[in-house]
Amino acid sequence: MTTNEIERREIELVPIEPANPRTLRGIAVPYGALSHVLNDRAKPYRERFDPGSVEYDDRTVMAYGHDLSGVPLGRVGAGTLAFQETAEGLAFSVELPESRADIVEALRRGDLDGSVSVGFIAKDDRWQNRTNPAVRTVRSAILVELSICHAGAYPTAQGTIA
Repeated sequence: MTTNEIERREIELVPIEPANPRTLRGIAVPYGALSHVLNDRAKPYRERFDPGSVEYDDRTVMAYGHDLSGVPLGRVGAGTLAFQETAEGLAFSVELPESRADIVEALRRGDLDGSVSVGFIAKDDRWQNRTNPAVRTVRSAILVELSICHAGAYPTAQGTIA
């Protein structure tokens, strides 16, 4: 069953680009990888995304902690956030604003471990309920936002900052 509610999943960031110390690169959605057990529904489950299942547009933003009330850290339409399909998953690159040196410093110091989280609207999914926990496969989704956060849901994507 799908709804129009924004769902959020967290994964870890891969290294900052050495050529620009404010550019973060990583995998926003690791295709085929199972998440940690999620508990945002009546019963625990794990989740994975099919390859090519995620759409985005010029309104897709990078935020901190899923806070969409503030100024975005990057936006596709502004050219400061970009996505690319790869064999691993949906890759991203964001040029963080100079005014957010606090985030870059927290990543470098290890106060933030590099986790990122996706906020999405599922358009099509399939459930395998005969497993414990159940497994949800997202077949089609709209990416609303990508956030730098404190903990990741997908253990297969981990990175560092230079």
